[in-house]
Amino acid sequence: MKQIVHSLLCAVLCCISVTLVAQKITGRVTESGQPLIGVTVLVVGTSTGTTTEIDGSYSIQASRGDSLQFSYVGYQKQTIAVGNATVMNVEMEVSGESLNEVIVIGYGSVRKSDLTASVSSVKGEDIRAFPTAGVDQALTARASGINVTQASGAPGGGVTVRIRGSNSIQAGSEPLYVVDGIPIYSNNDAFSAGGNRQASNALASINPNDIESVEILKDASGTAIYGSRGANGVVLITTKRGKAGSTKINYEGGHSFQTVAKTIELMNATEYAQYQNARAISRGQSAPYANPSQFGEGINWLDQTTQTGSIINHQLSFSGGSERMTFNVSGNYFNNEGIIKNTGFERGSLRLNLDAKFLNDRLRLGTSTLLSRTTTDAIPTDRGGPGGAIITILGQNPIGTGSGFNGPFNADGSYFLDSYDGRFLTSPLAEVLEVLDTDRGMRMLTNNYLSYEIVKGLTFRTSAGFDIFSNNRETYYSRETRLGRERNRSYELGNRSVDNFLNENTLNYVKTIGKGNLSALAGYTYQTDVNRFFGTSTNNFTFDDFNINRIQNGVTLLQPFSSRTFWTLKSFIGRLNYSYLDKYLVTMNFRRDGSSRFGEQNKWANFPSVAVAWRAINESFMQDNNLFSDLKFRASWGITGNSEIPIGNSLAELSGNRNYLLNDQVVAGVAEGRVSNPNLKWETTQMLNFGVDMGFMDNRITLTADWFRNQTSDLLLFVALPTSSGFTSALKNSGELVNTGFELSSNIAAIRKTNTSLSFNLNASFLKNEVVSLAGTPPFYSYTGSHLGPEGSYVAEGLPLGGWFGYQAIGIWQSEEEIRTNPSLAGIDKPGYVRYQDVNGDGKIDLGDRTYLGHPNPKFIWGASTDFRWKNLDISVFFRGSHGQKIRNQQASEHADGVGNYNQYKSVATDSWSPNNRGASRPIVDATREFPSFFRRSSFFIEDGSFVRLQNLAVGYSVKNLKGISSLRVYASGQNLALFTNYSGWDPEVSNGGQSPLNRGDDYDAYPRARTITFGVQLGL
Repeated sequence: MKQIVHSLLCAVLCCISVTLVAQKITGRVTESGQPLIGVTVLVVGTSTGTTTEIDGSYSIQASRGDSLQFSYVGYQKQTIAVGNATVMNVEMEVSGESLNEVIVIGYGSVRKSDLTASVSSVKGEDIRAFPTAGVDQALTARASGINVTQASGAPGGGVTVRIRGSNSIQAGSEPLYVVDGIPIYSNNDAFSAGGNRQASNALASINPNDIESVEILKDASGTAIYGSRGANGVVLITTKRGKAGSTKINYEGGHSFQTVAKTIELMNATEYAQYQNARAISRGQSAPYANPSQFGEGINWLDQTTQTGSIINHQLSFSGGSERMTFNVSGNYFNNEGIIKNTGFERGSLRLNLDAKFLNDRLRLGTSTLLSRTTTDAIPTDRGGPGGAIITILGQNPIGTGSGFNGPFNADGSYFLDSYDGRFLTSPLAEVLEVLDTDRGMRMLTNNYLSYEIVKGLTFRTSAGFDIFSNNRETYYSRETRLGRERNRSYELGNRSVDNFLNENTLNYVKTIGKGNLSALAGYTYQTDVNRFFGTSTNNFTFDDFNINRIQNGVTLLQPFSSRTFWTLKSFIGRLNYSYLDKYLVTMNFRRDGSSRFGEQNKWANFPSVAVAWRAINESFMQDNNLFSDLKFRASWGITGNSEIPIGNSLAELSGNRNYLLNDQVVAGVAEGRVSNPNLKWETTQMLNFGVDMGFMDNRITLTADWFRNQTSDLLLFVALPTSSGFTSALKNSGELVNTGFELSSNIAAIRKTNTSLSFNLNASFLKNEVVSLAGTPPFYSYTGSHLGPEGSYVAEGLPLGGWFGYQAIGIWQSEEEIRTNPSLAGIDKPGYVRYQDVNGDGKIDLGDRTYLGHPNPKFIWGASTDFRWKNLDISVFFRGSHGQKIRNQQASEHADGVGNYNQYKSVATDSWSPNNRGASRPIVDATREFPSFFRRSSFFIEDGSFVRLQNLAVGYSVKNLKGISSLRVYASGQNLALFTNYSGWDPEVSNGGQSPLNRGDDYDAYPRARTITFGVQLGL
């Protein structure tokens, strides 16, 4: 028996010894066939480990019963049993989302896992996915909570951005942009040199190709560190920097072709003649055209004035350096020739980003410097009013001079001129080609820093930044244009210069205390800005040669205009981050701002915030869960401010040009132009945010959800004053506005294989906006009425911001009997006229029946992208949508009214009411029909602006294993390829009011948006 037991024990010990004998394991770690250096290889349950070499190889001692764990930042961990293997080659798979990813925040950065704020990140490759003039335009639908509207489709045209809605009524509502540490408020008008058009994009001078990443700070935990400028959100832009290693040369070039994305169908010459006949008959006159069909199609003015536009985009960069110094140098050339003739935007830029280390890395120096030159060629659009190019193109008579005439020129080669509505003679082609309106801008944006580690963990940093901008505009109207004929040629000059200086000084302390990590920031910043403008104009020239004409050559020199504004901002900042056990996180921010913009009694204000987060995934009870791979709960509260008001409004103003007679002599005088308000102070926004971050299946699926409530009080409003005061209005703090919403974003890595990957990115935002209080200020219109008749947006308590007030159209009168038995416009209404709702029930239609008609703020916006890669082929598709907003189509109220003496939409010819067409959607053609007071102010021209757009589709192919070439990719892409909407205008994304929080969603004289096809190449050496 003892022998049997002894034999069994020997056998067991032999098995154990065989299992425990260490053996040498070797192999290579790769990703897509390429070696990965620095991958950690660890024997599970021990401290034995190694890392891979430059060729991806490794060597480690392990026993047969052991398992090896392979880990690398940005890749999925892999655990593999050793068994009998002596060679183990491993192919790593990219992680769906790395929690070690570093996220840039104000005045610093944190690991994504330690983030307590609501922050959305957009990668540089997403911004460069399609050619754009400005980074703000490229952010469209790339992140939840941000709504980007292309206010003008013109090259380099204005863009308006809203982060979690508009938090102000009459102050600025654009976010604060921080480019490599320099805060910039993108007030397009403040950078404009004037002109009869909407201001160009203030950020278009910054090259999007230089951008490494963009972080969008949305709640107080992220924005309160920017204090008085954080209420509208903050966009942090980080440009590319060099990395130690051999010099890399990268080139990207693309050529794009652009066409009008959507055409508005107008009457042809035959239909226009029939329309004019109907108008004349309605006035009791004889028809002017005996045979309308003789004119055929006539002149298509849209075809005459548009062209195939183009974009040329070239980017060349050099990056690299040593462990002591790294650099990134880039140059860019961007040229967009517009889809309307004689329009375009051109930019050339150079960038240098340099970082150097000294004194054992304790001393660091660096610079981020951009030099940019832009040229914008424009025509009068996006402003509206007589003479607007789009108005003329759409409304001009298509008939010509006679039968069979289809050209825009007379027999002698001069422009064919015809009357527009009997008001003036014009040629749409001349209004486009014979206008010179050119802006030439220069910008230097530089931030230079020095940091020194005083003792371990304590670092001092100081920086000096400059944003120096100049814009020179020349505008010339020749005798071929309407304005040129009225003024016998006109020449205008405008010069804008902006000098902005920033100095920031901070101390940053980092220390591990027991089981917690502490980081603290304290600092002082100073920023000042001087903005100068000078403009002058002359009329009445002898020649029509712009190269000869100068201001002094004109007979009629008009009075010049100049302005100079300046502001100063001083700030004290502080932040404290604490993490305990990598589970419990706290962030506290504080900023104290003092601004020259506000009254003597309110120069300074405090902006605090606090945020907490719980990384529940790191709790012991979550370690064995099979559902979550990440789970974090966040909550934040704080106060931010808005200082974007016209400068000097807290002070009384003396206005010049108030001349008077004294002893029969004209004496220059001044008069009070504005009442002072020494109590003027910031708008303050209290931000409350609750969020959760979740990951599933090793973060193959990630989901982030946020609920927020932004309550703005002390709204800056111009309130009416009694006429006895001698003033009409004054700026004061009055009222309250609330934005409430919910945001979702998700990433799904459906396939992550060596040669195949498929991912989906989704984001959605829901928003409700309400004017809670006007603090005694009566409801008001943003303006009292345009030349078309409608007032501006209507501001009243209980309503969303920017909506319209007017008459509710409920159909078309079908008979005299129907008119007699229902409330109507007494003595005016006839069969075929528009019928309006009797809102107050008094049996008649009058001013008392005006009601709320809708607003331009979307209730729901979303973006969805798919990225697919198979071997060397990659395909990306990006859709986005916006729902619930209304658009006021004032373009249609002029060119589809069935009344005016100008060309109309084709639907007026095909779908207007008549006794034989009672089911028509449009009223009868009748030149005597009432239209300015009721029709144009009614819901008839307020349309659903919801849409779904195929924003981008790209297909690329990468060529690998080419000698001397590290990467080569050729691609083709299309932008704005398809639009699904019921809106009848050019595009539902339009805003004649530009960046104003009010007057959004108005469509009039809008430059049409383009469809773009791009072919390009990306080359790395």
